[in-house]
Amino acid sequence: MQKIISLLFFSLFLLGKTSAQTFGSFTFNKLPQDFQLYPRESTNLADIAVEGVAKSAEFTAVSIRVLRNSASNKYQKVALTFSGSTAKFSTKFQIPAELAEYDFEVYGFKGKDSSLVVKRKNVVAGDAYYVTGQSNAWIGPIDNLVYQGEWLRSFGAVQGNENFGPYNLADTLWSLPVGGARIGPWAAEMGRLLYESEKIPISIINSAAGGSDIDWLSILDGNISSPDGGNIMYYKALKSGTLNHVKGIIYRQGESEAAASIGTKYLWGVKFENLKQKYKKFFPASQFLFVSQNNVYEYPYPEAAYVREDQRKQAYDPYVKVYATVGIKGFDRLHYSNDGYRQAALEQFRIISKEIYKRNWPTEVNSPKIQRAYFLSEKDRDKLFIDFEDGQNLIIPNDTMVVDLKNKTHKLTLADQFFWDEINTKSMSTNIKKIEVINGKKIAITFTLQYEGNIVSYIPSFHTNFVVGLTEYPYPGPYLKNKLGMRALGFSGFPIQMVDGESDVFTIGPNPATKQFTLRWPKLIQGSIKIYDMNGFVFYTDTIDVERERVVDVTNWPNANYFISYISREGRISTKRLVVIN
Repeated sequence: MQKIISLLFFSLFLLGKTSAQTFGSFTFNKLPQDFQLYPRESTNLADIAVEGVAKSAEFTAVSIRVLRNSASNKYQKVALTFSGSTAKFSTKFQIPAELAEYDFEVYGFKGKDSSLVVKRKNVVAGDAYYVTGQSNAWIGPIDNLVYQGEWLRSFGAVQGNENFGPYNLADTLWSLPVGGARIGPWAAEMGRLLYESEKIPISIINSAAGGSDIDWLSILDGNISSPDGGNIMYYKALKSGTLNHVKGIIYRQGESEAAASIGTKYLWGVKFENLKQKYKKFFPASQFLFVSQNNVYEYPYPEAAYVREDQRKQAYDPYVKVYATVGIKGFDRLHYSNDGYRQAALEQFRIISKEIYKRNWPTEVNSPKIQRAYFLSEKDRDKLFIDFEDGQNLIIPNDTMVVDLKNKTHKLTLADQFFWDEINTKSMSTNIKKIEVINGKKIAITFTLQYEGNIVSYIPSFHTNFVVGLTEYPYPGPYLKNKLGMRALGFSGFPIQMVDGESDVFTIGPNPATKQFTLRWPKLIQGSIKIYDMNGFVFYTDTIDVERERVVDVTNWPNANYFISYISREGRISTKRLVVIN
């Protein structure tokens, strides 16, 4: 496809200002750019307007010819009615989101004779995403596998070497993701995977800046007179016309705070929460915020574990989807090879595909997330159970062997990734006898002694064995993962609960029940429940595996009295009466 240099385009609705484009006797205030992506509506159609003013009474009409893949597709002709020396005209078209490009030719008529006024080429309809963060969100060599083709569009231009602001207000061109409009191998691969999956063009507008911290990204107040920080992404969103249709924001940042000097006050978590609220305010159309959890770096800042922990906790917000970057190939202690960026892009794509497009991916496209940690009783403190979410099938990884600069071999095991302090620096490994998977989503850690602590942490705060010139190698793991290869999210200071045999008493609410009811216990319990009617017919039976509540659907049950029996792990039985009225 021929690359065409685009002309500057400002839509009338942006910023309340008009920046018109004049061609001969015609001035346009709405006109597509070359390579522009128009975001599609729920109908799968995008609206495109061509509006302007004719300034010469010699012209009697204006026509717009639309071509799809160079073949005539649509046509409109509008008669000009002059008021004084000018005549306004306005046309609207709709094009579908598809793997096809549209050209727009505007002709001016003098009677029956017409002449080409302006032509816009390679226009598409599709979906838009915004990328922000620091260097891992946009750097990387542009090798021959980095997609830069016609179905991926970029907006704006890279600013300087690291893409910091203030942003040049004139850089508002649509283009392919090449040269000064490059978006990096990670974002480009996500774009390729999305367009191939959804069969529509994709725009990725990348505003990440190398080395940026969360303070810079939090400069987001709507100031676009000299946009910097987060205002750059907002300016691009406005100018591109995608603000009200963006599908999601992809955020990859936190390395700067993990590399802070020892003694620096930790504030990333609070600042990110504030930034998230700004994203919800300034980008209300975004359905999700996709966040990457930090890798393990060599910088000796203990609170780096807190960055990872606060990134994990963001997954409690349904708006935020988090995945782990530990264990991605090609890690060089901070950045990645292009193979690593492509792996990360595939992992991010699958989550976007599942959440945005509701494609049928399994739960395992997500990084396993800790749900609970517990001992079965006070006398069983030599065996710790950790549960992850339903649908995960965990795998214990092989030990990792790595050779440092002095040709010394280092062996690391999964046990080396668990810690008994809240900043992930005090290892449990010497007291761990065995780690095993139970029922897919659960691991059991067997200790050589009774563990007296009440918290557990996973993945080191930083690479504690790193010494420049000696043990100089990227932290190698290994990491707990699922069958799709997604590594579990790191966590810090996670509380350990106790499952004991004195929690048999349960409550029912509501009772009488309509449609559903909830069973609740004061503590975590293990056992089974059975619900049967007065004739002994069993309507429901199931095991309770370390839970505090269970919701039971009774929508299709007859109106009647029922008995609920709970049998504890030790064999004790508690029974209560339930009334169902539907």
